[in-house]
Amino acid sequence: MSTMDVVHLRPSSRDDYAWFGDPVPFYFDGTYHLFYVWDQGHLLLPRVCHAWGHFASKDLVHWQEYPLAIEPLEEASCGSGSIVWRDGVFHAFYLGRYFTTTGIMYETLCHALSTDLVAWTKDANNPISAPDVRTYTVRDWRDGFPIWDEERQQYVMLVTASLRDVPQAVRGCIALLSSKDLERWQLEEPFWAPYIGSEIECPDLFYWNGWWYLVFSGTFAHASGTLYRRSRSMYGPWETPAIDTFDGSLFYAGKTAGNAERRMLFGWIGTRTGMRDNGSVQWGGHGLIRELLQDEQGYLWVKYPKERLQIGQDVAFGNVLATRGEFLQCEDSLEVCSRDGLSYALTEAPSNLLIRFTFKSSEHVDQFGIVLCTDEGLSTGYWVGIRPDESRMFIRPIGKNAIGGAPTLSRPIVVAPDDSYRLTVIVSDSIIEVFVNDRTSLVGRYYGTGGCHIAWFSENGCAMFSNISIRALPTDVW
Repeated sequence: MSTMDVVHLRPSSRDDYAWFGDPVPFYFDGTYHLFYVWDQGHLLLPRVCHAWGHFASKDLVHWQEYPLAIEPLEEASCGSGSIVWRDGVFHAFYLGRYFTTTGIMYETLCHALSTDLVAWTKDANNPISAPDVRTYTVRDWRDGFPIWDEERQQYVMLVTASLRDVPQAVRGCIALLSSKDLERWQLEEPFWAPYIGSEIECPDLFYWNGWWYLVFSGTFAHASGTLYRRSRSMYGPWETPAIDTFDGSLFYAGKTAGNAERRMLFGWIGTRTGMRDNGSVQWGGHGLIRELLQDEQGYLWVKYPKERLQIGQDVAFGNVLATRGEFLQCEDSLEVCSRDGLSYALTEAPSNLLIRFTFKSSEHVDQFGIVLCTDEGLSTGYWVGIRPDESRMFIRPIGKNAIGGAPTLSRPIVVAPDDSYRLTVIVSDSIIEVFVNDRTSLVGRYYGTGGCHIAWFSENGCAMFSNISIRALPTDVW
């Protein structure tokens, strides 16, 4: 076992070419246990041979890595699920994937038990559940999520499933099982069948201050990634918020863990083929952490956890090296100004960094932000900015990094009542994360992040960047 403070989680077994997949977070006795699908080599179905990895932390900064928790034996692969505690015993429910002698894949739910969250014993009765082929397809029966139903005095389990006699594009649903003892499970009517996509994956259900929240992931007509719905009842009907995503499409399989006061959202971002900005997204990558916030109307938002703002070492705000337009620099602030076109000021910065600043303008500005990993002529790097008129944030490659169709990422933001913007930006190797006003986040995978300069920019207006702080982040050895 090893302990280390890291920015993004990945298994340490480099010889196995191992990566971080679907998270299975579990909070118990002051510790976040982050189980996850341990991926080897980004293999695709049917070649995958997944296991459960295990990290743990009390402060979300220092993480201890444990040996693999659940490994495939009779199963061809062990996939995502959830953990519940009952009468001194921890119960893990996970995907057991099998193949017939003719090569047909089918999915089941399996069960394992532990008294310490480290050593696990598989249930001799595995698999404990399989899809009823009269209603569901055999290909989708995974991501079991058990929760206690106080009113019915029984456990229920949400299951990723697919309806059989429904067009493939909208057959994704969440099936429902029930049990009194966590051992024998009965099939109920579907929990949620909204006809919005082919898969509704990694369901998570929790109650918080008067609302029930259903978190899930998938690709849908209006959005992709991790989404949520809310209801006053455990079983719906489910309301769709105006902004129903927590991040962009690359933040996937988000699931939550915490106590009555705080709740964290754990997800993952895939790598890209060829380590190219325009490469296809692969299965498996690095773990990501957000903190959930609930506003007065009961809507959910995300921010960067306060504990993780202390990772790394403080770095002094560097002097301006090059400019276009007018600028004024003070100890922790910088103003750039141009009435016609782009203005910017270039400063030095670490390659891996956590930077925070506040922006406020007394006049109209088309867009503002920073260019990461750039040079004096802005011939390379990544725009990280805000378009106030559109209430949107974006990450966009520039110059050399934009060649070949590297993707631009964008999503809506919530503006503060005083029209100010507080940004937190993290660059760690090939991952860029942006948080705005403790409400919205956006993560991207970009491989040209080796530069050591930042350009502070505004377009068609004056921008005041204040409360600037910079921390140099460690290189993730994991």
